[in-house]
Amino acid sequence: MNRIFCIAAIACSVGCQRNEARPVDERLLLALEEARAWQHRADTHLADGDAAAAREDVEQVLKVKFPDGAPEGEEARLDAWARLARLDATDEARALGDLERGRREATRDSFYRAHLETVAGELAEEKAQRIAARDPEGAKAARRDALAAYARSIEINKRVQSALLKEAP
Repeated sequence: MNRIFCIAAIACSVGCQRNEARPVDERLLLALEEARAWQHRADTHLADGDAAAAREDVEQVLKVKFPDGAPEGEEARLDAWARLARLDATDEARALGDLERGRREATRDSFYRAHLETVAGELAEEKAQRIAARDPEGAKAARRDALAAYARSIEINKRVQSALLKEAP
């Protein structure tokens, strides 16, 4: 399942479970399709080994105009911030900045909010592996950071699951 379709499916399933009959919003669908096309372009650039062009495409997702208050728009943006962090993994400060901007944009707990924390954990693990030979204590600290990030992701997911279970018919 591709990234943006997944976002729309998750949002729809949450809305359906809440018995919210929302009319189809063509502006939202068009914005999601634009975001999906940018993500596909990024995939294509990555297949050609052009990470810089992929990054530029993912940045375009952040410029897409989603309808105000659309949770799917927030999800697409959080997914883009997480992907940018992965693309920026070799520049730790930039990757952490991407994650922090995504965290600041998040208005609620969600799958993609938790995903930001999972990516933070992955990046910390990669750092630990990268520095282990020359800085064992730094690697240990990075692994602690990874564990903390994974714990945040797990807690967000538990809260979302609990809310969904309470709302299920």
